[in-house]
Amino acid sequence: MTNNYLNTKQVADLFKVDNSTIRRWTLSEKLKCTSSNGGHRKFSYKHILDFIENHNKKLNLDLKQINNEKSISVTERKKFITQNALDRNSIEIQSIIMKLYLEGKTTHEIFDKYIDPSLDAIQTLLDEESISVAEEHIARKTVSKSLNNFRDVVKKSEDETKTALCLNLENDVPDLAIDMIQIILEGQNYSVHNAGSNTSIDNIKLLLNKNNFDSIFIYMCSRQCCTATVRDHIDNTLKSLKTIESLCKKSSINLFIGGPATDIIESNINLNYTKFLKFSDILNLI
Repeated sequence: MTNNYLNTKQVADLFKVDNSTIRRWTLSEKLKCTSSNGGHRKFSYKHILDFIENHNKKLNLDLKQINNEKSISVTERKKFITQNALDRNSIEIQSIIMKLYLEGKTTHEIFDKYIDPSLDAIQTLLDEESISVAEEHIARKTVSKSLNNFRDVVKKSEDETKTALCLNLENDVPDLAIDMIQIILEGQNYSVHNAGSNTSIDNIKLLLNKNNFDSIFIYMCSRQCCTATVRDHIDNTLKSLKTIESLCKKSSINLFIGGPATDIIESNINLNYTKFLKFSDILNLI
């Protein structure tokens, strides 16, 4: 894939029909599309997914039209994502994520088995000094762009009765895990406020004063770019968590904290929260 759109022939091959069938579907507005500057139909992932979900979820798709990578092993696909992140190719990453999704894999399965391990692989390269800090940052930004585009495709309508606040604490810079949590929650019709990385207690208080939340999700990873639990910051982090716990209790908000760095919290503080380690755990908790 060189862009995020498919042409009529590619969509026809995807659905294993002829071009005239695609034209008929678009004319009847069963299958949405946009037009290129030259007047040709072009189809986004969103158009394709909406058609599948609205008409026939059991279609036999030719998914090489989405991404023509030949390997179907988890290991090779993780390598594919890692290499394209390092090559700054967000379109290829988005296409493999979309292919995995159309194969029937859930968002949390994609994140647990493919995206998070790919981020670990990038961190390992940094630890081994095979890449620079700047290259690691660029790779993460590339994955982030792919996830944001994927979110636009799979996001469902919000149910305002279920609201969640997702955030990283001060000194935790990467917000990829928070973005993945947002995608999972929105798939369950949550209205999600994503405060992103490095969120201060003062900002959390302001958000709670202006909004009603059912849940707060905090993610604490153990990669080099996350420093909330290192020696210089751990005291401030524990203090922040106790404050958040108190705010949640006062407003009857469920507090969820996830990620490998939760072990550090448990060895230093007694905190009332629900723990999750994998993204798949979230669905069993909400």
